Amino acid sequence: MLLLLSTGPWPVYAECVEQRDIAVWPDEYAAATIQPRQLFLFSAGSRTNGRLAILDFGRQTQVYLWSKHDSVPLLLLDQTVNPLSSDLQVLMQPVRPLLPDTVYHLRTSLPPPAGYSLFRMQRARAGSNQLIIAHRWRVSSALSDTQAPRWTATPAVLHKEYSSNSEGINNFVQFSYPMLDASPVLVRATIRSARQAQPVVSYLTPWQNQLGIGWFTCGGNFAFGPSEDCTVTFEALDAAGNRSLATGRPISFRGPRPEQAAAKMSERKTKIPAPRR
Repeated sequence: MLLLLSTGPWPVYAECVEQRDIAVWPDEYAAATIQPRQLFLFSAGSRTNGRLAILDFGRQTQVYLWSKHDSVPLLLLDQTVNPLSSDLQVLMQPVRPLLPDTVYHLRTSLPPPAGYSLFRMQRARAGSNQLIIAHRWRVSSALSDTQAPRWTATPAVLHKEYSSNSEGINNFVQFSYPMLDASPVLVRATIRSARQAQPVVSYLTPWQNQLGIGWFTCGGNFAFGPSEDCTVTFEALDAAGNRSLATGRPISFRGPRPEQAAAKMSERKTKIPAPRR
């Protein structure tokens, strides 16, 4: 299956590729440097190595940032076990500020070889004690970020889709992302519907300046019923842990209509000319 992170939305491909390692935010693409009190999001898909281990992060399993001169455990802030999601998610933060202008490696208290496989850690060569570390960051030497993310407008529905392909179903809603912040931002989405006894919580990262809720062929964070009435609350969290709500009240919206997708498919078929004999 194609790698689909829990924080979608994602581009749709013809083939799905399974993610085997625990996904980490921020990764090397999201941030070259991190904040002294940087937030970390860990996501584990249905077939991820260590899917059960992630449930113990911050409890039986210690996750920490290590440098030659420092070692700082990560504190568990939030854990989403979402029955409508393909992923488990854990939000963590250093228990104390990291040292400025210092390179830290991500490690866990799990012994080898189990501890290596979680984050693509492996030995450089057979019999070597040297490890290849997949996740490492330099802490910013600038002043800590204390400015909360700023929403410039209320997120609005931009696109709805219900469609099928050879790998599965697309059944999602995309919202605008009117946000200003100097650092990468996570968005905590709390989704409610009459069909669900409890709200569904999922951490999102913007994709093409949009926020996606639903199912995206190979994975997702919510399974919409046909034209289901829902509400969502968006809370932005920047790299340093500053927070801000998009609006003081939940945003009402409706899920996609499968009937529309079927109608469009039927319309396309009627326009295809019959083959000549």
